[in-house]
Amino acid sequence: MFKKIFLLASFLLPVMVRTDAPVLFKPPVSDALATQMGGGTRGIKNASINIQLLAPEQVALTAQVPPNLYWYISALSHHNIEFSLSLEDTWETIFEQTLPTVTKEGIQSIHLSNLNVQLKEGEQYRWSISQIVDPNQRVNDVIASASFRRENTEIPLNDVAKLAQAGYWYDTVQYLAEQKSPQMTDLLKQQGITLGK
Repeated sequence: MFKKIFLLASFLLPVMVRTDAPVLFKPPVSDALATQMGGGTRGIKNASINIQLLAPEQVALTAQVPPNLYWYISALSHHNIEFSLSLEDTWETIFEQTLPTVTKEGIQSIHLSNLNVQLKEGEQYRWSISQIVDPNQRVNDVIASASFRRENTEIPLNDVAKLAQAGYWYDTVQYLAEQKSPQMTDLLKQQGITLGK
């Protein structure tokens, strides 16, 4: 009986370590000089509405072919909001769509799998959320954008501590969001992301 209990504890220990280990994001070393590419910003504030991308200022990684992307809106907007995805080096637009009307403020998600978007390994992308103030004058759009790259990894997608240390921000955020983990708040604070008005 004692042996069975010991084996069960040994089996569960790695899962407990992965779940409870501190989630500390470390940007990919190769992208240390690639911050702020394209002049983008990850947050916008317009007419008392705050929109934040749940993304670091640095170029970050995802291992998933269609990851989920997360953003935040502090209040309901009467303006249309558009999502776009483009190649970083050529600015070629891969996908662009007006998002469904936001019915509740807070964290929102974009599931690229539902949009049939497939990311290629080694490619760097820029995603943007735009508040369309005037459809006839798109130069007045207020835009928040961030860059990321798809790279394969041997790290399991539920090992968020290791993913974060290796620069896989988007997979870390997706896991924490799906698990409704309180560690999400700490992760965002590390990158200076504060959700609110």
